[in-house]
Amino acid sequence: MAEFPSKVSTRTSSPAQGAGASVSALRPDLGFVRSSLGVLMLLQLLMIFNVTATVLYVTAFVTCSAAVDQTSLKGSRPYNQRAAASFFASLVLIAYGASAFFSFQAWRGVGSNAATSQVAGGYA
Repeated sequence: MAEFPSKVSTRTSSPAQGAGASVSALRPDLGFVRSSLGVLMLLQLLMIFNVTATVLYVTAFVTCSAAVDQTSLKGSRPYNQRAAASFFASLVLIAYGASAFFSFQAWRGVGSNAATSQVAGGYA
């Protein structure tokens, strides 16, 4: 225990050196984003976002549709508001669903898989 304090360094960097180093450490690595692995990761994040948004809009559509009171008059204000909310939730649901589908297709590779790309690469 006696030799422990002699092995410990208590030096700290000056504030000017520390500030410059921390700013450069916060810069994003654009080289990684431009790489094929970075693009695949971004596509996967986009796909997860779109699937999550689709599930949330399915919930919103079901909730709005169930909230429409069938005994209310069809021309009344609450009926029109809930019906419009259900309609637009279904439109956005379809848009996010299509976007999730296309993101999945881009992530998976359109029209190809590992077997077809290896066969095509072997004969070319």
